[in-house]
Amino acid sequence: MKKVLVLVLIVLLTGSMTIFAQGVEETSVETNKAKTITLATGDAIGSLRNLAGWRFKEVLDSHPELNITVNHVEGAVLGSAGQIMDQVVEGSVQLFGNDIAWLVPYNEDFQPISFGFMFKDVDHMKRYFESPTFLDVTDTVAAEAGLRALEPVPMGSRMFFSTKPLTTAADFDGLKIRAPGLEMFIKSYEAYGASPTTVAWNEIFLALKTKLVEAAHGPVADVIANKWHLAAPIITNAEDMYAANCWFVNDDFWNDLSEEQRAGVLAALKDANEWSVEQNNTKEKEIIAQMEADGASYSTFADREVLRMNAIKAVKALEASGKWSSGLVDEIQNQ
Repeated sequence: MKKVLVLVLIVLLTGSMTIFAQGVEETSVETNKAKTITLATGDAIGSLRNLAGWRFKEVLDSHPELNITVNHVEGAVLGSAGQIMDQVVEGSVQLFGNDIAWLVPYNEDFQPISFGFMFKDVDHMKRYFESPTFLDVTDTVAAEAGLRALEPVPMGSRMFFSTKPLTTAADFDGLKIRAPGLEMFIKSYEAYGASPTTVAWNEIFLALKTKLVEAAHGPVADVIANKWHLAAPIITNAEDMYAANCWFVNDDFWNDLSEEQRAGVLAALKDANEWSVEQNNTKEKEIIAQMEADGASYSTFADREVLRMNAIKAVKALEASGKWSSGLVDEIQNQ
């Protein structure tokens, strides 16, 4: 009889534990309502940003308890970077990973970060991203434009890919250089003496090949998949602009996630960033060597100080004209 009672108790206890576990699981699922993230990076398949998007997806896919599905749209299917930013604002794309410069049109105080020679190195840029100067403006943009910037991370220096040598500052005079559709890039190149032409990222190779432009500017880890070096084989590193990736999310979508889901997304973004930085740092020399094996040449720019002084003079003049908050350039440079 005692054995029967023991068996009955075990069955009841097991059933209770099962019901409890089901209750916890149901509560978790209810808390984390099913969400789909349409993710875009806009860059060519195989580029570092494109692969970072896959890394983000893999991390979230490994956490089914978050109840988030990631739809990674590759390449330029959704349009240019500026067009994708518009889609993030309207909510048809929930997450976009690309250069921090695409945040510039949403607040005037972001403009100086895209100007040449604003940052000494990646550590300087990192300090700026952690400062109230940056964080306060990102909160303002989230409230006013519905666009939130998440986890910006410095990557490395952009480099010039040109069809002719860039040895002295005079070589920039009249240089036909590709520019994105962002004013501060255009103003920077003009300060160098160049003649910028707006060309979409996915059209740069053709523009170089057809001599529409004589040079383009970008980090080698992003450029390799687009093969600029085959059309513009002279690589020059002036360390004038440091690239930084950022993740842009629709703010309404972000606020509709549970706390657990937001924490999971941030963890996945940090993982993708750490992976990207490691890949960039490890492979930059390998990529340059690969480009040289394809016939390109690489050198550092010896006349850097002349360009730097021209850029600082130009950015100070823009600030004096009321382009952004007075004193912001010095505030950024003193971080």
